[in-house]
Amino acid sequence: MSEESDEQGQQPVVSRGAGIRVRGVDLGARSLIGSGAATEVHRLEAFTVPGHPGGLALVNIRDTNATHWDSAALSRLVALRWALDARERALLDGLAAWPLAVVEGEDGDVVGCLVPLAAHPFYYLPAEEKNPGKVPQQVKGLVTAPKRARRAGAAAVGERDLVARSTVLARVCLLLDLLHRHEGVYGDLSDRSVLFGVGDVAEAFVVGCEGAVVGQAAADEPVPQRNSAGWAAPETFENADADDPKTEPSMSRAPSLQTAATDRYKLALLILRVLAPAGDGLERSRDADRIRSVLDETGQRMMRDALEGDPDARPGAADWYQYLRGVIVESLTAPSIRSVVVSPALVAEGDELRLEVELSGARQLTIEMPGRADITREVGGRIVTERFTARQTGRIRVRATNAHGEDVALTDQVRVLPVPTPARIAIATLEVPAELGVLPDLASLEAALGISTPPSSAAADSPDGAASVSPFDRVADLRARLDADALPLRDVLQIGLEAERVSRERDRLFPSFEAFLGEITSRKGAKQPDA
Repeated sequence: MSEESDEQGQQPVVSRGAGIRVRGVDLGARSLIGSGAATEVHRLEAFTVPGHPGGLALVNIRDTNATHWDSAALSRLVALRWALDARERALLDGLAAWPLAVVEGEDGDVVGCLVPLAAHPFYYLPAEEKNPGKVPQQVKGLVTAPKRARRAGAAAVGERDLVARSTVLARVCLLLDLLHRHEGVYGDLSDRSVLFGVGDVAEAFVVGCEGAVVGQAAADEPVPQRNSAGWAAPETFENADADDPKTEPSMSRAPSLQTAATDRYKLALLILRVLAPAGDGLERSRDADRIRSVLDETGQRMMRDALEGDPDARPGAADWYQYLRGVIVESLTAPSIRSVVVSPALVAEGDELRLEVELSGARQLTIEMPGRADITREVGGRIVTERFTARQTGRIRVRATNAHGEDVALTDQVRVLPVPTPARIAIATLEVPAELGVLPDLASLEAALGISTPPSSAAADSPDGAASVSPFDRVADLRARLDADALPLRDVLQIGLEAERVSRERDRLFPSFEAFLGEITSRKGAKQPDA
């Protein structure tokens, strides 16, 4: 440890100006608790650092010759903590695993640093016995489906739990705001660099802070910082080969020079992916429109400015903190229904209706509809859209609730028109003009209807059989066998079509199909003569 001793050789005093430095051989017993692409993390069993009473971990740098590694930058991070006043230092210690001391190897070179251990709420015991040790609870579990977290044994925060999710994000905003105010850049922010815990109040703890830099803008040789795949800001690779997927912002892990503006871009990505989780396969989405069902117009505009606008105009961490704080406050008061729109207002029974409710602070929405069972939905945003079939005329009632109260609203009247479903339809009795005196042979019409008329006894004795049957007998027999007051609609249409055909062939003996149907309409409901 870098120390200054008094002349009497009493207890050494830590040199805070240069940052605390310790030798790796003095750290004592340790155990491996994790590793990443650039580091290994060991838990220290007994070693402590003045001014920090909690447990410590040793972060060993895998490759001290890497372009993104700078021992002087690490020393500046340690010195920054001591330069903060007591309030800011306590805030930093509560939010992040910030480097507390620089660790030297046997040859005096810097090989790593000491950082605080994350507390119990940020770990979980995996459900599988093959992993008996505790596992860090990364925010990545908030981006993917909650059921995956439950299967693994981690805490599962519902996709619609805005309070818990916004609280985690707000604490990340506090850290970045503090860092940016002191000319620092975090750099490799992602869903793996933030741990979360759930309880009465959700918590967040940022790890990987040994990769941050301070005073980057004034440095003679700026230090490149790592990127996680899918998190790089677009301007970082604006001159890269667009045909090479390894240098695409959505894929690259290559270290690059970063700024507070790139931090703000990654913060917006984190907010987007945590508040509007896309699920498996879409974790790297950068579509700002996905947030429209969750945040109001102000939040949507901030997201567009962060992901699509000028880097210098991106909302800062303090701006996001104030906005997310407002989202939390809204959720901790009685909900408010801002608008309810149902469309269309006139539908046929069985057609689809679309209901859109804009609200704030609700955890649950119940939709009460005439003639249907109620629909209840969990709410995780400001807009709820529901589609359902119409059953009955009336107004739709929506009720938004949370633990602090409820709000109720009614839609305008929705008219639902019943759909007629006639199986049979009345038709008029056929009238033959008196001047004709006789009816033509109806054999073709009977054949079209699938009706076979048996010959009368007189006709059976006749040489030509059915041909000698009187047309009037044939019509009378047909009327006796059919229900003249109600026929299936398909039969009426067949009769009409056949009547029109015969009319064309026999000097319009029958009326046209349009006239035929018109006559039926005019006589609808009239009493029919007995057959």
